[in-house]
Amino acid sequence: MKETSHYEIDTACIPAHEFPAALIDLACSRGLHSDKLLRGTGIFMEDVLTGELTLRPAQCFALLGNLRKLLPAADSAFLAGARLYPGNFGPAASALQSSANLLAAIQVIVKYQAILSPLLSPRLEWHCDALFIHWHDACGAGEHIAFLADMMISALVATTKHLAGRTLPWQFYLPGEPDHREQYQVHWGPHLHTGSHQYSMQIARKELEQTWPGAATSVNQIASRQCERRLQQGSAEGFITAFDKYLRNHLPCNPSLETAANEFAISPATLKRKLKKHHTSFQLRFDLVRKEQALFWLTHEQLPLAEIAARLHFHDTRNLRRAFKRWTGMIPSQLLAAH
Repeated sequence: MKETSHYEIDTACIPAHEFPAALIDLACSRGLHSDKLLRGTGIFMEDVLTGELTLRPAQCFALLGNLRKLLPAADSAFLAGARLYPGNFGPAASALQSSANLLAAIQVIVKYQAILSPLLSPRLEWHCDALFIHWHDACGAGEHIAFLADMMISALVATTKHLAGRTLPWQFYLPGEPDHREQYQVHWGPHLHTGSHQYSMQIARKELEQTWPGAATSVNQIASRQCERRLQQGSAEGFITAFDKYLRNHLPCNPSLETAANEFAISPATLKRKLKKHHTSFQLRFDLVRKEQALFWLTHEQLPLAEIAARLHFHDTRNLRRAFKRWTGMIPSQLLAAH
């Protein structure tokens, strides 16, 4: 893997007129002056309005921090998501808006994540007759993960409702119990499940290929080619997305810091520094990936504990039970009962 195949927290890669502009417009619609919102971010409104400014993820996180502080209302993330698409995303928005069906729209967001969702990456996982979309940190979001998850799920809910011409029967999964449950019910609907230990949404397979009224094949193909050309000039995924993907794909081999560094063509010391720069570490990422996979195998595929332990290289089921307790505060039997 080439070191340049991903963007990092300090890579200038996010056009200010795309995702950041939606946050600025939300703040202005609430009566907040842009200068106050942009204070300390290194972003200036006159530069944003040129349509040529490119920001680092770190600047976007600073912008998010200001927005959350200045607009602490419980609905801010939901409203930001609802106004995100089509937005000013150019060909990526056209590809999304002209999608033939729900599956095609989801695939657009996943494929062009670096454009449409640069700070949080969606990951697809099939289970029986349902598709799960899990939302993960892309490049060091840290304390902003919950806000970003609420925003991106709201964006997908709002835009697919518009494109399908009806409310879709999504199921939603959140870690812990949210402070303002009523906001989720207002903006997402009644099907909210808590205690899942990750941010996910689920849709039945039968909903995925129903043709949408605004489907436009030629528009979609042209827009997709334009998006491909843009990604060829930059990076398709964030560093944390790439790192977690490596860990997930190599779980059977029980990866180490050294093997991961070799995959990324850097030294272990450099990898440590990169992970620290993104507010994380090898052990934190490894535990997170193992936890997510173990929970999915336990609650959705209902694999025996012995098989999960073997797949994740635990010595025995007792050690796996301890890991579940450390990860979630519950032992496997309690998790299954809650699920």
